[in-house]
Amino acid sequence: MDQAALRGVLNRVRGLDLCSKKRLMKTFAQKHPVITFLLITFAWTWLFWFVAMPFCGQTLLVTAIVLIGGYGPAIGGILTLALRSGQKLHMSPKRILTMLLISALIFGVLILRYLAGNIPNFDILAEDLTLSAPIIVTTLIASLLGGWVFSSAVSDNLSVRTGMASILPWRLPPLWTIFAVVFYPVMLLASWGMSALLGMSAEFPGLWGQSALEVLPLYILTFGMTLLAQGGNEEIGWRGFMQPELEKRFSPLVAALIVSVFWSLWHLPLFMNGVYQADLVPGMVLGGLYRLPLAIFLAWFYNRSGGNLFLTMFLHASFNRTPSLLPTSSLMLMALCLVIAAVMVVKDKMWQKSVPCPLHPPVSAVGEPTREPISR
Repeated sequence: MDQAALRGVLNRVRGLDLCSKKRLMKTFAQKHPVITFLLITFAWTWLFWFVAMPFCGQTLLVTAIVLIGGYGPAIGGILTLALRSGQKLHMSPKRILTMLLISALIFGVLILRYLAGNIPNFDILAEDLTLSAPIIVTTLIASLLGGWVFSSAVSDNLSVRTGMASILPWRLPPLWTIFAVVFYPVMLLASWGMSALLGMSAEFPGLWGQSALEVLPLYILTFGMTLLAQGGNEEIGWRGFMQPELEKRFSPLVAALIVSVFWSLWHLPLFMNGVYQADLVPGMVLGGLYRLPLAIFLAWFYNRSGGNLFLTMFLHASFNRTPSLLPTSSLMLMALCLVIAAVMVVKDKMWQKSVPCPLHPPVSAVGEPTREPISR
């Protein structure tokens, strides 16, 4: 297309009225939901994460800005569902109340984490813990944004409410709840035991050997922060929207591998704004390799648990936080991850395209997901 023709197309788009533009966006989201999701996700996240680059030395402010950007996949999933449905996202009294309650919960968790301060050998917030107005305002915005995301479980938009119903723990399948709690701790302990049997070294967390009464409250606090605002919330988009959308065309395995590529690429700005300390190229390569088996685990678990987003978020948070609690052997853990991922793929024949199923469990009158876990 030459420049004159391109200018003509752009002029026609600019000349469309509001209703025509809405119809155009709806049509595009219906025909290309994954592309729509990725455009929104990367635009939102990278905007804030690149904006954080000039504040590299102000760790607390960067952390707060990164929290806002971290909701990109969730926002991408919710907005794509809304665009595809053609219905507006009204804020009903029920949703406003839910949003405010969850925002208060997230803000409270962040305050408690700040009050805990720097925890040597466990979790360091920043060298300078001095608060400023921009830090407080940005943290409040992140909390309100999180409340808006989680309140989509009670949205008036049927498509959004159905897709996001399991964000909140309305009803958790007991078996998969237990699995989400114990899976990664068992893997870490198994890698530690196997390394000991083979005479290999293991890494011990900084608080290892201290009283459980001292360690567990800190772990629960950091775990809660990760679950709600610093990692677990990514699952709302990656596994909650992109994975099932790709499974309409591809097998669960291929879908998981495609998700892992974009999931890894999405983290790129964190190497530039100071959040990740590793060099860009080695960090991206190693992070990409690490996320390959994780993407398979999370896709397998999401499907097996009947599309339960809350438990998938919990499992993601466990991947992020449990290594700070239990000893492990990195080499043995990676080998174990690859073996278990292979077992999951073979046992469930994840290379085969599955029968299409609803994006998420249907929602009952009280807002509870009703679909039973999938068995292959």
